[in-house]
Amino acid sequence: MTSKSMKLTAACMLASSLVGWHAPAIAGSDNSSDTYAGDYQGGSLPPGTFIALQYAGFAHSNAFINTAGTQLPNSHANIWEEFTRLAYFTQVFGHTVVIEAELPFATLTDVNIPGTNNLVQGGRADPVFHVTYFLTADAQAQRWLGVTNYFYLPLGDYDNTKAVNVATPNQFTDVLQIGYTEGLGKFAPALKGLFFDLVANASFHGDGENPINFAGAVPTQFGPGTLIFDKLTQSNSYDVKAFLRYEPSPLQFVALGIEKSWGGEQIATNGRVTLGGIPVALVPGQPLSKDDFLRGHLQFQFPLARDFAVAADVFHDFDRVGGFRDDIGAEIRLTKFFFPPPPAK
Repeated sequence: MTSKSMKLTAACMLASSLVGWHAPAIAGSDNSSDTYAGDYQGGSLPPGTFIALQYAGFAHSNAFINTAGTQLPNSHANIWEEFTRLAYFTQVFGHTVVIEAELPFATLTDVNIPGTNNLVQGGRADPVFHVTYFLTADAQAQRWLGVTNYFYLPLGDYDNTKAVNVATPNQFTDVLQIGYTEGLGKFAPALKGLFFDLVANASFHGDGENPINFAGAVPTQFGPGTLIFDKLTQSNSYDVKAFLRYEPSPLQFVALGIEKSWGGEQIATNGRVTLGGIPVALVPGQPLSKDDFLRGHLQFQFPLARDFAVAADVFHDFDRVGGFRDDIGAEIRLTKFFFPPPPAK
């Protein structure tokens, strides 16, 4: 059999065998934010305030749901994450402006996704810079309204030979977010200390590069073929969180919230199978994951000192499509305030 006839035979065989193929990969997605209940109330902090925050979290997933809504049998994972966040408060034209930066890290353990190599690339996820401009920050009226823009930089540790990545495949992402907080005590004395928090955002994703390169991933009659995709596209993601929060004293609160996320479908394109570096079959675009879930939150915070607080977020996914469904998760947040010196009398 000549080389040309071998390639033609392999191409015909693979074209028929890949019709029902599902992409064995999960790329990271930069969407939404880690905004807690009451965070936008910080718009009343004085200019010159500096805040250092440290987050650490764990979630157990008891299922992986593909983009068609099918739960893969015996799929599970444990997700670990931690990141450092720094924030500086200033003023522009009499309005509070907050400049922030975050450096996140994450990984997964005890991973099982049927049909994949179950290999995980953890480490540095995409760092993010964000700026918040407060249109309203009125502590007396108990009303805050701010607009935040998040810039995710494609500097994470991505490995296209691994089935699961915590970083994106070299994607820029811009997230535009609105945060609104309203104190309810002014409407009735019985509502004193109660607040309503709303956080809504839209994530706009750039294209990813070389998301998949799996050697020996496709069996052929001539030996294992390498599966390659050159590009990843992702639709816009949308996320809304709403909290009812009780704050008996400064830096102390408990809140119940609901979060809904949708959109963000990732599709690997420009796919092919190669044998010995020679393309032998084209593969149609394949969906990888989505930012589609319904999640409940229980959050609380208490101060250990005037300038130090500990908060926690306990969450559960009620529904999920296109990713790991978190059965239970918890995150701890440590917050250290550095207030500016009082003005001279």
